[in-house]
Amino acid sequence: MFGLNATLFWFIAGVIFFVLEALTPGFFLMFFGLGAWASAIVMLFMPFPAVFQWLIFMAVSVISLLMLRKRMKSLFEGRLAKNDNIEDSVFSSQYVGREVVVVKEIGPGRPGLVELNGTNWQARTESEAVFPAGDRVLVRSLEGLTLTVGK
Repeated sequence: MFGLNATLFWFIAGVIFFVLEALTPGFFLMFFGLGAWASAIVMLFMPFPAVFQWLIFMAVSVISLLMLRKRMKSLFEGRLAKNDNIEDSVFSSQYVGREVVVVKEIGPGRPGLVELNGTNWQARTESEAVFPAGDRVLVRSLEGLTLTVGK
């Protein structure tokens, strides 16, 4: 991986990480995109062997993740908080009342997993009931990415 091919590789890898960040919940793939783009910029001006390219990628990714994730996440959450009521009511209306299958046991104070639309969601219960894997329960509410379920 030398020269323009390596620069192009790292640039495309960065784009892929940014696209995946937009498509997935959580907030960490962006920092790998930054690491990939840092490697691309370094390779544009000074070609390094592959091992150094990977070291640059890992170092920038980890350092930016550790230093910026908390600040960036709170910044984005602050922006989303302004529109929470509208978005939550739309999402809630789509999910509340739906029957889901318990994937991992749910109990009081012990969140588990349920399957909804082919995807596993974190779920909790506000009752004292325990719902074993395979049980069918109803979605009672949605808070962030966590469903509250019950019978």
